[in-house]
Amino acid sequence: MATADATGANGMAMHRSRMALLREALRAPRRYIEPWYLAYLLLGAVTAGLVPVLLPLMVIAVSHGIGTVAYVMGAFNLGLLTSPLWGLLAERGRLYRPVFFGGFAAVLGALAALPVVAGTGPWMLAAALAGAGTAAAATVASLFVVDFAPRAEWEPRIGWLQGFNGAGQVVGLLLAGAFSSGLYSSGLWVAALLLVPALYFGGRGLPVARAARRERGRHVHLHLDVRALATMPRANLLGGGLLRHSHHLNLAALRSLGALVRTPFGRFLGSWFLLSFGVAGFFAYFPLLMRSSYSVPPALTSLTYALAAGAGISLFVLASRWAASAGAARVYLAGVLLRVAGFGLLLVLDLVPLAAADAIALAGFAAIVLAWPILSVAGTDLAARLAPMGEGAAMGLFNASQALATVFGTFAAGPLVHVFGYGVVPALALGGLIGAGVWMRGLDAAGEAAGGAEAAPD
Repeated sequence: MATADATGANGMAMHRSRMALLREALRAPRRYIEPWYLAYLLLGAVTAGLVPVLLPLMVIAVSHGIGTVAYVMGAFNLGLLTSPLWGLLAERGRLYRPVFFGGFAAVLGALAALPVVAGTGPWMLAAALAGAGTAAAATVASLFVVDFAPRAEWEPRIGWLQGFNGAGQVVGLLLAGAFSSGLYSSGLWVAALLLVPALYFGGRGLPVARAARRERGRHVHLHLDVRALATMPRANLLGGGLLRHSHHLNLAALRSLGALVRTPFGRFLGSWFLLSFGVAGFFAYFPLLMRSSYSVPPALTSLTYALAAGAGISLFVLASRWAASAGAARVYLAGVLLRVAGFGLLLVLDLVPLAAADAIALAGFAAIVLAWPILSVAGTDLAARLAPMGEGAAMGLFNASQALATVFGTFAAGPLVHVFGYGVVPALALGGLIGAGVWMRGLDAAGEAAGGAEAAPD
């Protein structure tokens, strides 16, 4: 009973701390917002809004090879995996500004080239460059906060920074709808042009004149309260939010991964990997799948995505409340079930055509998108609570498992779609989600509390 009371008290304290953080960020926005955040908004519009819709449409229109889409989108995701490299380069080489602006320039050049080049190889190279540029700009954007701002301001500043990125995604998705009726190349060129003002805004208010803050010879952001950050809006980048604030890969944690497999933390990582692997193909193919299987035009898919992503921003706060009261494991499973329901609708419609299939498919698609804030908050909380090591190492493994699963899942979807058609995509997602739910069996609130109690500082 005493343990349960302590767990409840800790949960309430965490909840109060999150709400206080959110109120502080909303009460004095000017204190935490910088002009260069507009550059991050434009990056969200381009890489989380326009690219995920228009790039698959352009590739299929030119190549007529449905498997090619997965390889090109997989190359983009592969480029995102370079985030730790850019973080290391920026911090150790004191190259924050060159890496930040180089990232924007790389995305701009890649998007301008994509409609011009032809063939799987050139498309993959350009997409990988766009992904690497996105990773560079996004990683250093977070470092401009955690390496320069006072520690007490990290969470509110990153919250607003990610909020700008999320707002940009919504704008980008709405804009993508205007180009989704065949103007794919024009849309990608417009996306490239949007990054020109981003280069201007990105230079306004950057904290490059001050030395980066250090503590005991180490970067203090390794101790960032990841659970508090999870309450803040995050862009649904390809439906999974690959770019989080953490960019360090802890090699010691990676070497100990084998010993972690049978721990609650290891089981959660397995669940997160299965979930991310299963849905990766869907977020590579979703505009093509919705058009081909359910007769939903890409413009309507983009609009639905934008509305669901916008509505989902409030779910970050609500999910935090639910996790504090019901336990992060239950909230995580609720998010899994919501996605199971969404993909289940799509699979049923693919197997048994029904009247008003387009409307039902859009409802399923909206459920899939709305589940992400729930999964993000609960998953981040579970990773921190269950970790038998420090939170920095735990978040490195958490992010790495999602990133690798997304890359593997995207590439794996290509040959499967080529052989079996688009119907395999929701089936693959359901398999991953069901596996993720089964893998989590037994990880209840008591297990979370035990894992959190065992965690040691970095």
